[in-house]
Amino acid sequence: MKKIFKYFFLFLILLLGLILIAPEDREWVKCSDEKDLYRYVYNGWKVDKVLKNGDITYTDSGQKLFYQGEYPQIYLSKNDRVKALNFGWRCYYLEGAELNYKRK
Repeated sequence: MKKIFKYFFLFLILLLGLILIAPEDREWVKCSDEKDLYRYVYNGWKVDKVLKNGDITYTDSGQKLFYQGEYPQIYLSKNDRVKALNFGWRCYYLEGAELNYKRK
């Protein structure tokens, strides 16, 4: 029994060491938060829409999509620019904290 406990203890120490030493996954970035939203609103950005889980949205080509995110996505506009703020505890780097668009 002592031998099993010894190997289990060594395994836990090794696992903890790997977790602490392993580099952070660079595929994930910090998401937007309430401070970002307030900063844009105070600087004249207008909230156009808020997508929540299950909401329907459309692509530029008219394809129907269902938003399936645990956290909301908030669209802001100012003049010909549009931003989409992504919320959550981690955002994929291609999406990032915010998406930037221009109106045609």
